Amino acid sequence: MKKSAKEEKKANPSKSKNTFGRFVRGVLAVMLIVILTIGLIGIVVYKSGEMSLKASTGTQEPSFAIDEAEVEKIRESLSYSNSVAWQDNWIVYEDKIYEYREDTLNFLLLGIDRRGELSSETRLADWKAGQADAIFLLSLCKEDKTLSVIGIPRNSMVNVEVFNNKSECIDTIYDEICLQYAYAGGGELGLAKMTESVSELFEGLPIHGTCAVSYDAVSEVIDRLGGIEVTVPDDMTAYNRAYVQGSTQTLTGKNVVNYLRYRDMHTLGSPTVRLTRQKAFMKTAATRVLQEIKTNPAFVKETYEAVKPYMNTDISIDEAVYIAAHALDCTFSDGSFYQLSGKDKEKYINDKGDYYNEYYLDEEALKSLMMKVFYKEVNLDG
Repeated sequence: MKKSAKEEKKANPSKSKNTFGRFVRGVLAVMLIVILTIGLIGIVVYKSGEMSLKASTGTQEPSFAIDEAEVEKIRESLSYSNSVAWQDNWIVYEDKIYEYREDTLNFLLLGIDRRGELSSETRLADWKAGQADAIFLLSLCKEDKTLSVIGIPRNSMVNVEVFNNKSECIDTIYDEICLQYAYAGGGELGLAKMTESVSELFEGLPIHGTCAVSYDAVSEVIDRLGGIEVTVPDDMTAYNRAYVQGSTQTLTGKNVVNYLRYRDMHTLGSPTVRLTRQKAFMKTAATRVLQEIKTNPAFVKETYEAVKPYMNTDISIDEAVYIAAHALDCTFSDGSFYQLSGKDKEKYINDKGDYYNEYYLDEEALKSLMMKVFYKEVNLDG
């Protein structure tokens, strides 16, 4: 007579235990496979991002105008001491030798002054692409584990190219850098031309990726962070009586855009004051984002997908994962944030006193900043 399952289990307890053991081992094996698969996917995404970022600029380095007299002076000194041979990639600044940090990754972040979706399609017919209202250059140094952020005034005067509706460059004019995005019709061409303009401003600095976002992307990110608290760095009571200089305010998706955009149109230098406020906001927001990633590694992918409709970028999700992984190891401080120095000037456009606020950069201060962020002094003593 055939035994029931219950009788069989009772009669042969070791068989039951072995069956349960096989079941547990099977579950553990499946879990291990899942974990390894997820880890492998993460590694593949990470490595894919690393390779594509490195391939984006090749071996490009900034190219400064060389003072041959300074270089020859240093070369003769080296030859006389016979301590070390001159290297072709070295440059001389203030009687010291510097070399470019090859392990640095540089990214351009643009805030476009428009709401809604931000297409990658270039549109030169209707001139509605928008201007680059906020321009930040982010530099990630993997060797020193530092992340530097440089604010570029939107009205910095540079050479910009103007395109017709056939995407042909018809003129190059000296104008505000923020207009390059609009003059190139936004989209893929606008992104590329803004990247070129900033790269040229920094003497041919390699830029490994550029991301342009509309107002809605900023609101989305702040809401995903649950809002952030900021200290108002300038008097904004003309906009909101509560925004007294030095006061603490909570920014949400609803009020963050106006906070970042506000400036006194009748005061010379107001774009520069606004950039200082935007720079302080960037520091607080970046710190919060890195904290969020540490507790929720999926935050990068989830946020990337959420803001994708409001973003025009050449940075892939693989590259974003790679960037975030390195940014987590970086240190932040007040000294990590910079702002290009220069002078505000009026350009009057009529006899009523209306003017454009143009910003003329201090070229020597710019070079000094580049030495600090993108270069390192050569130690001849070994």
